[in-house]
Amino acid sequence: MRHSFSDKFANLDSLLSRLSIKFKVLFCLGFVFLVVLTSIKFELVFLFYGLFVVLLIFVSKIPISFILRRWLTVLPFLALVLVSVPFIQEDGWVIFTSCLIKASLVILTLTLLIQTTHFSNLLKALESLKVPGLIIMLFSFMYRYLFVVEDEVLRKKRALESRCSAKAGWSLIKSTANMAGSLFIHTYERAERVYLAMCARGYKVDGE
Repeated sequence: MRHSFSDKFANLDSLLSRLSIKFKVLFCLGFVFLVVLTSIKFELVFLFYGLFVVLLIFVSKIPISFILRRWLTVLPFLALVLVSVPFIQEDGWVIFTSCLIKASLVILTLTLLIQTTHFSNLLKALESLKVPGLIIMLFSFMYRYLFVVEDEVLRKKRALESRCSAKAGWSLIKSTANMAGSLFIHTYERAERVYLAMCARGYKVDGE
């Protein structure tokens, strides 16, 4: 199976890859908070934010096509969440635009952080910054089992393509929805089995 590792560009010889991981994490969090808290009325400020992120992309040496694919993957979900805002708020389109721009800047920034840092080193940096151990453990399990879920998605997609002759239309939509539902159930069941196995080996959540 082929996998798209989240830190596949961490070995590039770039300025961002050579920076201290703690500095990158703190700077990324500070920049994210700055973007979120800035009013959309300051258009020039957001233009500066955008140019700054573009500069970081060039400095990172990560292919722009890869960054754009990651951004475009998340963009439809953002638009789907925000699509009703213009119709239920007086300044709905302003809120819609504001959230879309801010979310895009945050996604691009986090993508740069993750892609220029080995994931294990990122977890160590978060631990040294006194991030709660439960959160670090959740990130670790998420990264570890992401490849398992990806394998299952590829298998189900291959099975769907071999059994579904329709290339488009309602039949394909229905089959895809059934596949997504099955994947969700199997993922939930796997998480439950992993948790029970951990408990059987003495694992306890902090505070229990």
